[in-house]
Amino acid sequence: MSRAVQLAALGLVGFGLPAWAVTLISDVRAQQLIVACAIVSFFGFLGTIYLVPKVAAKTQARGICGKDLNKKGTPAGDKPIPESAGLAPGCVFLLCVICFELLHYYDIGSLAWLVDYNAALATIGFMLFLGFSDDVLDIRWRVKLILPLFASLPLLVAYSGGTGIALPKPLAALGLPPYLELGILYKVYMVMLGIFCTNSINILAGVNGLEAGQTFIVACAVLLHNLLSVAGWPGWGAGGADAAAARDGHLFSAGLMLPLAATTFGLLVFNWYPSKVFVGDTFTYFAGMTIAVAGILGHFSETLLLFLLPQVFNFVYSLPQLFGIVHCPRHRLPVFDPATGLLRPKDAPDWNLVNLTLQLFGRCGENALCIRLLALQVASCALTFGLRYLLQGYYK
Repeated sequence: MSRAVQLAALGLVGFGLPAWAVTLISDVRAQQLIVACAIVSFFGFLGTIYLVPKVAAKTQARGICGKDLNKKGTPAGDKPIPESAGLAPGCVFLLCVICFELLHYYDIGSLAWLVDYNAALATIGFMLFLGFSDDVLDIRWRVKLILPLFASLPLLVAYSGGTGIALPKPLAALGLPPYLELGILYKVYMVMLGIFCTNSINILAGVNGLEAGQTFIVACAVLLHNLLSVAGWPGWGAGGADAAAARDGHLFSAGLMLPLAATTFGLLVFNWYPSKVFVGDTFTYFAGMTIAVAGILGHFSETLLLFLLPQVFNFVYSLPQLFGIVHCPRHRLPVFDPATGLLRPKDAPDWNLVNLTLQLFGRCGENALCIRLLALQVASCALTFGLRYLLQGYYK
């Protein structure tokens, strides 16, 4: 398939399923709010399309560029490619969320969600700044792992929700309480989730379109989950006294995921193979933190981790290299063969999912490798939806 067809197919599936879910929502006001957010997000997509070339030209002029190591030995491998293009969708995303915050405020006529919106904006904006700083200053890996801790501080300070978890029914049947209060440990968990999500996107990388592609798929999956929950689809949404709070949490998350998906898709237009720009840590940090904030304030972090199963596996599999137990090179990339145009793992392969995929399924081109990894991401999201449907009434 051509580049345009691949992007069209990805966009059709990613946006098509949430669009279908909107039609299931019976609450007219909620439906109107989501449609308004979708309109804002569409302009965010257009804004990203406009800004990415502008940002790329500026970063390249300042020497913030690199070469595509997966094309080394070919003319494309010698061409400098602008980095930090994620600055464009990051800034547009923040503007979209501010616009939606105004719409949401005038819709509900309450200050209840303003604190959460502003905390989310501060945390994501802080992470966007730290990501761009990393692109410019080239911060060491061990320092990168703790950067989200500082970005999470506005979220921790402003968080006023519950600090407990509802235990699964099988555990409650063993005599444990249905609700377990964690107190400060819950906030520690919030920080750890932010650190994981931010770095998990960042280390599953190195292939044209992979960072933005996985972000787009996860954002669309989370958005679909939010909309099905608002619609009260079987297996989704809380009942009783928790129904209103759960609905508001999912609406809040949808307000983050819609512009994230739209701006990321705008970035993919330039980052898909063959890439014209590199997204940089600017994008991976901002995207990972946005997903984490949605899961925390939307109160569905368990489901979020299931959507991120490939990232969880890659993070755990990478730990020996990340902590220096096994030698960790600066770029944990496969080897490109200019004669065949295919990628293969190193003689001593790096410990990540990119190289493991090549070991298990054999050599392939960079575009095919990206599609294989994104197909795994789609399968993980489909598995999550299947598990939620099958376990309804049995798990929680």
